[in-house]
Amino acid sequence: MTGRPVIALGDANVDLVIRLPERGASRADLAGSVPRLFGGGSVANVAVALARLDVPVSFVGMIGDDSYGRFVQADLAGEGVNTSGLRVSREALTPMVIALIEPSGERMIVVWPPEGGADKHLAPDHVSRDAIAGAAWLHTSGMIMRDSPSREAALHAMRLARDAGVPVSLDLNLRLELWGWNDSIAATIAQAIALADVVLGSADEEIAPLAGVERVEEAARALSAGRRAVVARLGERGALVCDPTGNLAHVPAFPVTVVDTLGAGDAFNGGFIAARLAGCDLPEAARWGNAVAALKIARSGARGTPTRAEVLRLLGG
Repeated sequence: MTGRPVIALGDANVDLVIRLPERGASRADLAGSVPRLFGGGSVANVAVALARLDVPVSFVGMIGDDSYGRFVQADLAGEGVNTSGLRVSREALTPMVIALIEPSGERMIVVWPPEGGADKHLAPDHVSRDAIAGAAWLHTSGMIMRDSPSREAALHAMRLARDAGVPVSLDLNLRLELWGWNDSIAATIAQAIALADVVLGSADEEIAPLAGVERVEEAARALSAGRRAVVARLGERGALVCDPTGNLAHVPAFPVTVVDTLGAGDAFNGGFIAARLAGCDLPEAARWGNAVAALKIARSGARGTPTRAEVLRLLGG
């Protein structure tokens, strides 16, 4: 395992998780629906997943000068994530994601404030060239590519990493159901994909719609374009991996009792990156991703990610 850190650049927020009871639940059953506050954010979740897998990781992003921001900073630091790249805005609020978890484990998400959260205020001059050049890997997300200046900050970091020979991964995180799609966002995502060595996303909700084809195999090859790996997460079916030559591999999921799917994709990303840094090939890295995601969804909250020892036990190593 390399001693250089992963740079995780993107969003951080708090998650307010409310478990919905079954219809007709008794008053005693409603006790399990008490709201719980966790650290959250798609890229911050990946950072924590990596730290728990004993991978050195630094988070670069922006929070508000508020109680939620202080909660986020303390939570990341407590997990062993380097927060020297975490900036504080006095003009914007740290976002809250309200996650309603259905009895099946599926979730519904509401973001507040819906626009203008502190994470979108990260600017290119907040990104350290030296930190990027000294990293083992850069990971970022489409979550901060919908607004300026955060979209420019992410693309700037990706260019710096490419110039320095640092591998770059992009989780699409399009969230079309929340924010829709327009020409500006499409152009930004296209630039980000062109700068990425690995593109990760939901097979049905992101990879296929973005490629404009129905079959995920065709979509993965289209986004790969002979230049990058594409990992299409398939939920309970595991993951489909397309390498830069167009070779496909289906990696099955691990059976698990679902408690909460919040953050499952982020957990997968952490496992995948950790395995790649350990020298695993793409299918084995996806198997790591599946293992971390399986252990996470058996627990509540997006931060229910496992330790390295737990993953190794599941993998049989």
